[in-house]
Amino acid sequence: MGLQLQPQLNFTKPAKSSHAHLRHLRAKGLITKGQQSQALNALQFVGYYRLLIYTRPLQDDQKRFYPGVRFDDILALYEFDRSLRLVLLDAIEQVEVAFRSAIVNAMANDKDCGPHFYLKTKHFKDMEAHRNFMKNVLGLRLTNPIKHYYHTYHTPPYPPIWTILEELSIGQMSRLLASLDREHRRRVATQFGYDEKVIVSWLKSTTMLRNNCAHHSRVWNNNVGADSPQSANAIHSEFPGNPDQGFFFSRTVALQALLKAIDPSTTWQDRFKTVMRTLPVATLSKAGITPQSIGIPFQWETRPFWN
Repeated sequence: MGLQLQPQLNFTKPAKSSHAHLRHLRAKGLITKGQQSQALNALQFVGYYRLLIYTRPLQDDQKRFYPGVRFDDILALYEFDRSLRLVLLDAIEQVEVAFRSAIVNAMANDKDCGPHFYLKTKHFKDMEAHRNFMKNVLGLRLTNPIKHYYHTYHTPPYPPIWTILEELSIGQMSRLLASLDREHRRRVATQFGYDEKVIVSWLKSTTMLRNNCAHHSRVWNNNVGADSPQSANAIHSEFPGNPDQGFFFSRTVALQALLKAIDPSTTWQDRFKTVMRTLPVATLSKAGITPQSIGIPFQWETRPFWN
């Protein structure tokens, strides 16, 4: 049976001004006393629709605000989520760069592989995986490094893997790692000190988190089961259990483990803890939400893993 399409409806909702949106929020029970100027400014320059995803957790099933919820509670959630995305992107950048280098180190320096290993199907888990990767290579933009290769060399027909990797997105790189022959994946994973299945899972998880952060999507209470990180035996107790594995904190555990492998002297966890201290717990309590209900373990910051 084919896809059942919903009836086509005419969209007739008119656009509303910031003042009209503020009146609408007040009608839903939001307290704005003494905050009108701040609220109008946020509605104008952040936007009602973006702030809307931060109002929903503070409303009941009838979309009425819980008692005591103020406009600055919405802004507190918004600002926390924004700060969280920024500190996560800092870690993700380091991890992304490290994976590019790790794949080069594992593959280009291997005598059976070399800088152009990706041209041979035997280095991939199957023909389809190799074909899909070559589509990525053929679709790369002609940046200066790639142009330089084509203008300078006539064989092999494509640039070396280190040039290719610099032009791939983190998602394309993640798919490359997952599509390599198992022994190649193991050599990449060994550099981080974890099993290859775990490392492949962590890069996929990091890719999803990166996309959410880079596209300004909600992170703080977004529970996405797809590509949630696989727990590693050595740090199993650091991961929230199901059904909390899809929250951002489990992905952050994977990030911290990778950063410690990349740079044992990393201080990123201190910046992360500073941001986490701004989680508006009092605001969340108005809606009956606790840190634990969004996948943040109790007293996580005191554990040796985070210190």
